[in-house]
Amino acid sequence: MLTADLVRVRVRSGQIQPIRLHKKSMERWTEIASSYGELLSDGVGQSRAEIKEALSGVSVETFEQRVADGLRKLLLDRCDFQAPGEVDPPALRADLFGHAAKVRRELEPGARFERDAVLSAVAEQAGLSVAELEGGLYADLKEAQRLLAFEPVTAQRLLEIYDSSQEQAILLKATRVVIQAHFREPGAARLFFRQLKFRRLLFRLESIEGGGYRIEVDGPSSLFQSSTRYGLQLALMLPALREAANFSLEAEVIWGKPRKSLIFGLEGKARGAGPGTPVRLPDEVEQLVARFRKLDTPWKVRTATKVLHLPGLGLCVPDLVFTQPGEPRIYLEVMGYWSRDAVWKRVELVQGGMDARVIFALSSRLRVSEEVLGEEDASALYVYKGSMAARAVLEKVEALAAGAG
Repeated sequence: MLTADLVRVRVRSGQIQPIRLHKKSMERWTEIASSYGELLSDGVGQSRAEIKEALSGVSVETFEQRVADGLRKLLLDRCDFQAPGEVDPPALRADLFGHAAKVRRELEPGARFERDAVLSAVAEQAGLSVAELEGGLYADLKEAQRLLAFEPVTAQRLLEIYDSSQEQAILLKATRVVIQAHFREPGAARLFFRQLKFRRLLFRLESIEGGGYRIEVDGPSSLFQSSTRYGLQLALMLPALREAANFSLEAEVIWGKPRKSLIFGLEGKARGAGPGTPVRLPDEVEQLVARFRKLDTPWKVRTATKVLHLPGLGLCVPDLVFTQPGEPRIYLEVMGYWSRDAVWKRVELVQGGMDARVIFALSSRLRVSEEVLGEEDASALYVYKGSMAARAVLEKVEALAAGAG
């Protein structure tokens, strides 16, 4: 993905838009992209430093440099660089420098330090040739890593990725994103919501006319904690949205050194033809499922597919549903490290009359008491430290089921 310094934007009247590649320049950009791709395909086995030197050899005009740097970044993201696995560079350096220091201490007055002899002695001890020893001493440094594999891409496709990556890079700086989306089918909507939850994005969901949804997503710049990882997850949302829905998006972003507040608008039509590949549950939810299934209980657990709707108050997208013949369905939504505000929104749903029985699981870091919802409420809070306990969840499930009687 592109970083903000590689993005070309146009700012007018409080609006920010990426400067897309011009059709008249496509032949030139195709030529540059093809040259970079060929060099990387031919460069398997070379060091990162050698790869970069080869890429720098492609002739680029000054006014083309930012786009060229962006294309290179996207291609390097498709590379697998690794240090040689057969040597341990830190151990080699320790052995070599230790042996060299010992030899120096034992030198007779006036005797000359023999570098080659030291290298030969350490290489023999390590079972390497002198050349292998010298090549492995600093193999763990980034520039010395070798290109093991490159995932090729056509020049045309790379240029499409470039324009999309500029949009994603702008979203990295968002404080708030509002999406109006009409999904091609209900399955596509549920899949997209699950992708939002898998990426642990903080979102609020409402129904709109025409069977669509209004989705408000908190941006990384609105959070107090480190936001780099969250911003990446937000940016990675965009391709999934393009596949699933006709949409309009408006983002409030903080841009540039002056940290100017700007509006980024985007529209798109659904590209996908089917429901797509199912999204797995977040790791901590999958671990809970595995532990729950080991308990001695008639309750069964599976991934939830239902969107719970309370007119006038909003929607809830649970992660799991617990079932037992003759008992009401009990849902679980894992809120993890979401904001306290998101918790209160869920509390409002429950107190507003939501009849579905839901356990809202949240981290103790949010400093919210389970007692916020009482025994008279149809749902409950489950506050956990570290990881969720299957036995504690079962107790909540049984309590909610008993309260429905």
